[in-house]
Amino acid sequence: MRADVLCEVIRERCTEKVLSSEPFPASSETTLADRLLELAAWAPFHRPADASHLEGREQSGIMPWRFYVLDAESCRKLRSRLIEKDSSKIMEMLATADCLVQATWLPNPSQDKGEGLFAATLENMEHLAAAGAAVQNLLLGATASGIRNYWSSGGILRTPEVFELLGIPSGELLLGSLFFFPQDVGEATVATSKLRDKRGPLSGWVRRVSVQ
Repeated sequence: MRADVLCEVIRERCTEKVLSSEPFPASSETTLADRLLELAAWAPFHRPADASHLEGREQSGIMPWRFYVLDAESCRKLRSRLIEKDSSKIMEMLATADCLVQATWLPNPSQDKGEGLFAATLENMEHLAAAGAAVQNLLLGATASGIRNYWSSGGILRTPEVFELLGIPSGELLLGSLFFFPQDVGEATVATSKLRDKRGPLSGWVRRVSVQ
């Protein structure tokens, strides 16, 4: 890909939440083909996942992230399981999404119960950054393919109940719930980011440094 094309895709990617109180018919098409999911595998990662995440697991890739992919029909079924417990926009997106990816990252096992969800170590920082890069690769691939997408923090999709329902091991942490929507959304609401146009100039976050 030429650099100018890549730069255009990066600039075009944006938050697009498709919201509807009534479920869309579930598409039978595969929105995220393997060629798009495979883009995530090319994200940089500095260290392999801890062996505790690999031994005896069906998913044994050494990358410190995992993707759990739900098609449109599964999104609608998940919505029906959760809607009596949740009234957030997550339900409105499960009603419209062609695909949901639960993207997790794999922290090194904590040696101290007082450390919280994960220890504040250099290795965990690198694992988390690598998983974020994998997510961005997938989102950019979706944008280049004309697929609306949104990176959500997950809300109820972060809960142990949903992890168990989807077969996600408890030792993994949700980095984001990635929603992928159809282009034709009828009269549904399409919500975009409130921060997109507030990034400011380079001078707000870049300083060129000279060493004397």
